[in-house]
Amino acid sequence: MIVVGEKINGSIPAAARAIARRDADWIRDMARRQAEAGADFIDVCASVEFEELETLRWMIDQVQSVTDTPISIDSPSTETLARAYQFCRRPGLFNSVSMEKTKEVDRIFGIMRENPGWEVIAMLSDDDGIPQCAADRLKVLDRIMRKAEAYGIDPSRIHIDPIVEAEAYIDPEQEDGPGIAMVAKVADEIRSRYPALHITSAISNISHGLPARKYMNYSFAVLMLAHGLDCGILDPLDRGLLAVADAAEKLLAFPENRQQDLAAAVQKSGAESCGFPLSERGVSEQEGRKYAEMAAVALAMKRLGAGVDAMNLNDVDRDVLGAAYAAAALLGLEEEGSCVEYVDAYKSGLFGTKKKK
Repeated sequence: MIVVGEKINGSIPAAARAIARRDADWIRDMARRQAEAGADFIDVCASVEFEELETLRWMIDQVQSVTDTPISIDSPSTETLARAYQFCRRPGLFNSVSMEKTKEVDRIFGIMRENPGWEVIAMLSDDDGIPQCAADRLKVLDRIMRKAEAYGIDPSRIHIDPIVEAEAYIDPEQEDGPGIAMVAKVADEIRSRYPALHITSAISNISHGLPARKYMNYSFAVLMLAHGLDCGILDPLDRGLLAVADAAEKLLAFPENRQQDLAAAVQKSGAESCGFPLSERGVSEQEGRKYAEMAAVALAMKRLGAGVDAMNLNDVDRDVLGAAYAAAALLGLEEEGSCVEYVDAYKSGLFGTKKKK
């Protein structure tokens, strides 16, 4: 999975303080740590009301003083993106455009035509806002791709963001089904229509408003990888998230019949001793097995359409159980919907920081 490191963003309190104080050491250290953790791009977002361009230039300079990792220039202003890319020593990623007039796709595609190394994140929204069904988001996709063709932009340079909204606020009665059904449907269609496109997502958006957010983030990444996600805007310092994603990618590489056998084995044994691959993210063997089990449980629940009660999870690790409750909510397998069972399980101490009863 392509990793866009999200930590140097003024919407994050620690980053905002560093930006306000012009704390170059903090910016450099965060850039270095994300690069060492394996980030493919380092997102740089000033998130300031005034002097955004000047602030971005200072931030980009600090990042480039410690790493050659490409920059993801992040701004709501097309004008800022169109000027700030010139501060970068090597091609990077524009974050982002859409079919909204304020996120001028023509302006950025025009720059990309003259600068072939640059890539872009394109969001599936327009001047009417974020479409509320898969069919309408796919119409926005087709408009973006017509623009790309007109400017000669190869699909491999475009990262489509289907726009993931917080699971806690998704209407379980939405047209395309509960949980992540809509965004999964969009991702499947993207992969079918335009196989060279990248599919990206701001992973942590899914867990806003929920407790024990990492479980939602982990299971979401796993499940979306099954629908063609190949890029994530995330915290690369979260070794668990990267380990879970690594394990999911390995499991998804198994032949279909092996995946079916694995799902049945997970349901029978509660994810233990199924020969899961271990992570290569610098975690211990014990941690690697746990993260692999978290990925396997989520994928098994997806393949089987089985909720938590249908899985043999009575004695599994608390983190594995947290991932299972998250997967049930994301897959729309909760009877009450809207993360009710997830929150109740957390409050009951089945996973998270509280002790299991």
